[in-house]
Parts: sequence; C-alpha cells; structure tokens
Amino acid sequence: MLTEDDDVVEAGIEQAQNIETLQQALAEEKEKTEKYLANWQRCQADFVNYKQRTEQEKGEIIEFANSTLICNLLPIMDDLERAFTSVPADLEESNWTEGIKLIYNKFKTTLEAQGLTEIEARGEPFDPSLHEAVMQQDGKEGMVIEELQKGYKFKEKVIRPSLVTVGKGRKRRTAQTNQKEK
Repeated sequence: MLTEDDDVVEAGIEQAQNIETLQQALAEEKEKTEKYLANWQRCQADFVNYKQRTEQEKGEIIEFANSTLICNLLPIMDDLERAFTSVPADLEESNWTEGIKLIYNKFKTTLEAQGLTEIEARGEPFDPSLHEAVMQQDGKEGMVIEELQKGYKFKEKVIRPSLVTVGKGRKRRTAQTNQKEK
C-alpha cells in the first residue's frame, strides 16, 4: 500500500528525474547552439575572405587589361617619336608639327597618369630584368651604351624591356698582339 508520503516521494523522484532529463536536454541544446554558432562564424569568415579575394582578383583583372591596352599603345608612341626625329627642318616649327607634338605629349601624360614609366637605360649598368641586350660594342664593360628601343614599366612591373647595346670592354693592344700582327 502506498501512502501519501510514498506518493510525495515518488513525485519528488519523478520531478528530480524530469529535472535531470531537462538539464541533459538543455546541455545538448547548448552544445548544438555552440556548434551552430561556430559554423555560422566560420561561414561569415569564409564570406569575408571570399569578398576580399574577389576584390583582389577584380583589381588584378583590371590591371592586366590596362597593361595589355598600354602594351598595344606603345608602338604608336614609338612611331610618333620616330616621326619627330625625321621631321624636315623647314616643317619643324610649323603649327601642324607643334600640334602633333602637343597631342603626343598629352598621350604620353595620360599613359603616365595610369602608371606607365620609362625605364632608364643609357649610361646605366646592364640589368637583365630591365634591359634586353641585342648587341655588344666597345665601351665600358657591363654598361648600356645605346638604347635602341625604350622600355617601360607599368605600376613597377616591366611590360617591355629596353632593347640596348651593352659595352664589352675596350680592346687593349699589347706588345704580343702587335708582334703577332707583324
């Protein structure tokens, strides 16, 4: 026979079991919540990284397109410079020639504003990352003697190396060489 006290004890035991079950369920839910939060934070970090990566790639694509366009415009600049060196003396001071020079200067300034810079060559030490040697002549060894075609950098990256003549040193005539020639 169950007494009232036994009922109360049983109810207390049941209540304690329910509390334990609830605490266990709460702990499981907290664990799930922490897992979901960690996954959400990871996704958020991945998205931020994705946005940064796509912005960087977009910038690289734009820079590549600009450098390609500028590379295609460099022969036009070369042609204009060659044209100025071959202008007859009687046309050198004409308004037409001055107008073309102004257009050339505007063209050059626009390219420079985009990040184009000339590579210094004549009188500089030969640097294979900036210059392409096409000939050697007597002159100071390892120095650029003559620039055959201008080289350019676009935002510190070489897009066209300078074509240059490099000094190979001066030939020295010795007594032995003189005797061999006789």
